[in-house]
Amino acid sequence: MHHRPIARRLLYTGLFIAIALLSLPESRANGAHPHRSAPVRAHSNGSTLVVLSGADAITLDPMLSLDGQSPLLWRASYESLLSYDGPKLNYRPLLASSWSASKDGLTYIFHIRHGVTFSDGTPLDAAAVKLSIDRLRKLNQGVSYAFTNVSSVDTPDKMTLRIRLSKPFEPFPSAFAGIYSAMVISPKAIQGKDLGQGYLRSHMVGTGPYILQSYVQSQKAVFVRNPHYWRGWSGPHFDKIVIVYVHDPSTERLLLDRGEGDIALFLPDDMRNAMVHDPGVTVTNIPSLNMYYLYLPAFKGPTKSRLVRQAIAYAFNYQQEIKDNLQGYARQAHGPLPSTMIGYDPHLPMYTYNPAKARALLKQAGYPHGGFALKLIYEHGYYWKRPVAELLQSNLAALGIKLEIQELSPSTWQSTLANKATAGELAPVVWWPTLRTPWDYLYAIFATGAQGTAGYNFSYYSNPQLDRLLEQGVEEQDPAKAQAIWNQAQEILVRDVPALYLYEGNYRLPMRSDIAGFVFNGVDIETFDFYALHRT
Repeated sequence: MHHRPIARRLLYTGLFIAIALLSLPESRANGAHPHRSAPVRAHSNGSTLVVLSGADAITLDPMLSLDGQSPLLWRASYESLLSYDGPKLNYRPLLASSWSASKDGLTYIFHIRHGVTFSDGTPLDAAAVKLSIDRLRKLNQGVSYAFTNVSSVDTPDKMTLRIRLSKPFEPFPSAFAGIYSAMVISPKAIQGKDLGQGYLRSHMVGTGPYILQSYVQSQKAVFVRNPHYWRGWSGPHFDKIVIVYVHDPSTERLLLDRGEGDIALFLPDDMRNAMVHDPGVTVTNIPSLNMYYLYLPAFKGPTKSRLVRQAIAYAFNYQQEIKDNLQGYARQAHGPLPSTMIGYDPHLPMYTYNPAKARALLKQAGYPHGGFALKLIYEHGYYWKRPVAELLQSNLAALGIKLEIQELSPSTWQSTLANKATAGELAPVVWWPTLRTPWDYLYAIFATGAQGTAGYNFSYYSNPQLDRLLEQGVEEQDPAKAQAIWNQAQEILVRDVPALYLYEGNYRLPMRSDIAGFVFNGVDIETFDFYALHRT
């Protein structure tokens, strides 16, 4: 049976039932609004779904990144052993027909589903799954950090996979359930010394419902039905999925309004909020697990000083950001975890806009008049980051600190921050959980072991005490004891402030009103279960 504390399961189930009830679209008023003309990039119709994305994918390889854009493509062609149950975070079998965990949390058995083939015709079996897991661990990127405690992976028979852990890791099953997970790739595609990295730059070979027909980086991806998909094609499904990368938000909105696109991703917050008035368009307003941070380099420059980081935390006007830029569709973060995540501590001290306190801390750090410069970088397509950067720029200027802002391509942004030799900039980031545990946020963003390509710790913050607490918390089976550990970890992070804890945001997704089958899950964000989507 699944060894998971009942208290945690009930918390998750209750949260996501609430989210499901709140996911109904807002009412819309029919009203005209001006748009400038733009070239038509794609056409949607009854059999084709067109997804417009304002942010480019970084890689087709589902094992190489934790970026927010690439999973949109992965989910069309790849699958994992498990998935989440609609809006809830309960696990349900996918490529595994069933699974179990030992009472001590050290052994997991997955029974592989019969009758499944990869899109290249290779049959799915336990050996194929093992090969994908072995590849993920060797590459040591993406969600590989969830496999640190794996001591062995073997196949007792052709359709059974057994994984042993060296010590308990409570969220381990979620490493097989979400969009950042051990997705299974055809064994034929991951051969060679590079484990298929070269081949998978331009190919996708999974068991999923759609096959990649064509892909032009930063322009378009086209998927067609996998005729041998194991769940079949009875019922309403799209024949073709087209992802179009649109680098101007006004054009993206225009295409959606004209019905030449069906879903619009990565639009600016103010535009998404305004689109509730666009005829034929629905905009969701769903409580999410999204947490918005602003990295402060903790290893070099003035921000190496904890006092300077605390000063910046008091310098930012959180309520102005929420009121003016987000129009109230968010709440200020209360520490490093969103209030919707188990392990959250509502009693933490909270940073507020306090320029006098910021000046006092700067003086204590040896910068009574500021007098230094910082640089903030953000990637194209994440439009929410520019207003944050500009507000912080204004706030810091009042303290005598100059902030330079630079926009980069997603790949350049990622490569700059993922290498400690080139990192050192402030960087806004949004995080939703890869694994269903507070450890996912706290480890991936703040642990020493998650620096650079090993996770998403781009501030290069390192605290051995925090590292020990995170290790203890993720092994603890008692919910009350685990909560006490998570509270200690959050207290450290509020004190050391390696990032500004900006806000928790609702999920605002514009789509055509005739698109059905969308179910929001706080882990599988900015992606879709394409197999479930259809037009009414």
